[in-house]
Parts: sequence; structure tokens; C-alpha cells
Amino acid sequence: MGRRIEDDLDARVETTLTAVAEQALRNGSRAGLEALLKATLRLTGATGAALYEGRACVVKVGRVPALPKTAVKRGARPSVLEVWPAPLTTSQRHVVARFGAFAPALLAAHAREVAQGARHSRLLEAKTRLERTVGTLEKRRSRAAHDLRTPLMVIKGYVDMMLKGTAGPLNAQMQRYLERLAKSATDQKDLIDRRLSPLAPALDDLRPVLRSAFAPTPGRRQAPPTLTLPGERAVSVRGTRADWELLARTVARSTGGAVAVDVHLGPALDATQWLLRVRACPGAALAPRTEAVLRHLAERLGGTLAVHQEPRLELAFVFPGDDAFAVPAHR
Repeated sequence: MGRRIEDDLDARVETTLTAVAEQALRNGSRAGLEALLKATLRLTGATGAALYEGRACVVKVGRVPALPKTAVKRGARPSVLEVWPAPLTTSQRHVVARFGAFAPALLAAHAREVAQGARHSRLLEAKTRLERTVGTLEKRRSRAAHDLRTPLMVIKGYVDMMLKGTAGPLNAQMQRYLERLAKSATDQKDLIDRRLSPLAPALDDLRPVLRSAFAPTPGRRQAPPTLTLPGERAVSVRGTRADWELLARTVARSTGGAVAVDVHLGPALDATQWLLRVRACPGAALAPRTEAVLRHLAERLGGTLAVHQEPRLELAFVFPGDDAFAVPAHR
């Protein structure tokens, strides 16, 4: 008879712990901790229960007395699960011991949730600060654009008037000076418009994209592609990562049948542009459809494509660099 009662109690305890775990999964560890304490009161008949981490009370239910001051002075630490009044019967002590063994897992989950909540709050605060900073910078950018364009427009207006003869006839030398001044003012205005315009999509570094696309293929009998990339600095270019990855994969597939593939990335003759040159020989041919796709992608990225089929396949892409990062001088 006694054995049967113990088995029934064990079954109730395990069923209760399963329900507590489900409650914690659905509603968070705090709800699981409270459910564990309420179950403790129900199964032991106690009037109060509390869960502790060290001397700090995390959760309490019912009538929970304060820790005696003498215990605090002696340095005594309460158990993880404390019950009032103290359990007297064997079954009560069994319930408290079993629940006390389960409680540390819930307390650890609760600590993680608290830490995650604090981190989330810090991230939201940082996001708010960044949004305010970006808003302030945008206002300054707008004012700077106006302040820079206004004197240029005034200069250009006076130059146009002088070129039209408003200030009297001009000799040939003065005419040339004014034309150069007008061109310089126009170029400077275009540069200001470009630099102070909203940020366009850009890729921080093209090199990892090329390394991934031209990585050696397992089982490939040919030699792996040879990549010559700038080593001292990142290659920042305009355009989205998705477009660059599609371009690199398309080029890699179109030259996959070649015996030797050479990929070179470096400054173009124009100091503001990058040159991506891919040479493949022999056994490589570019299908018209593939060439059309590559030209379309190059145009989307603001560049151009030159294709040479003889004496070997050569694809030469020229792309503008990101204005925020100067392209190294061509050597």
C-alpha cells in the first residue's frame, strides 16, 4: 500500500514538472517559476514558497517570511527552493527535493532571458541614438549642399552674363578664362550633387565575392583559376551584393570548361574606375545569351563590358569605384 502511494506521488510530481516545463516554454521562464512554486504549495500544503539565487529571492508565492538577521550575519545561504512551514512528512520532503532539483534549470533560463532583455533594451537605445544622429547628419548635409551650391550658381550666373557680352566685348584670352571658369563651376556642382546625394547601394569589398565564385571545384580536372587581387586594401564598388554575386557566378560558369582561367582585378586607366579582366584558354566560348546577360549586369552596376574571342576568350569589365573610397593609382 505504501509503495503504491509513493508511485502515485512520483507520477503526480513528474506530471506537474512536465506541465511547468510547458508553461515555461509557452509563456517564458518567469511563468514557469511561478507555476513551480504554486505546484509546490498545492502538493505540500505549505503556505509560502520562494526560489533563491544565492541570498537574492527571485520569485515568491504565498506568505514568505524574511530571512532571519542572525542567518544573514552567519553567512548562511538559503536553499534554491524554500518552503514555509518546513516540510514534515517524507512525501513533502520528496516533493520539495524533486522540485528543488528542477528549479536551477528554470533559474538559468530566467537569467538568460533577463540578460537577453537587457541586451535588447541596449540595442534599442543604441538604435534610437543612431537614428537621431543620422537625422542630424541629414539636416547638416542638406544645409551644406545649399551652402556649397549657392556661391557656385552665383559665379556661374556672372560668368554667363560676361560671356554674353553684358560687361562689354571680351578678348580671346578673357573668353578662354571665362569658359574654363564656367566649366569648373559646372564640374564642381556635379561633384557636390554626387557626393551629397543619398547613399546608393554599394559593396564594401569585391574580393571575397570573386574568391567565392572562382573557388576550386571538387573533382575538376583543370587547374584552379588564378586570381590576382589587390592585397593591401578593400575594393569598394557601387551596386548590390546580389548583382555582383550573380555577375561573378555567371562569368565563372561561362569559363568553367577552360583549361586555364586568369582573373585580374586592379585600377583601370581612369583613376576613378576598377578593371576586372578574365582570360580563359583554351576550350572556352561565350554564348550570345550569356554575353547579353553579362552586358545587362555590367550596365546595372554602372560599368561596361568588352569581349574578345580571339586568340583567347577575354572579358574586360570596367566599373566605377565608390566615391567614398579612392581607387589606387594605375601602375
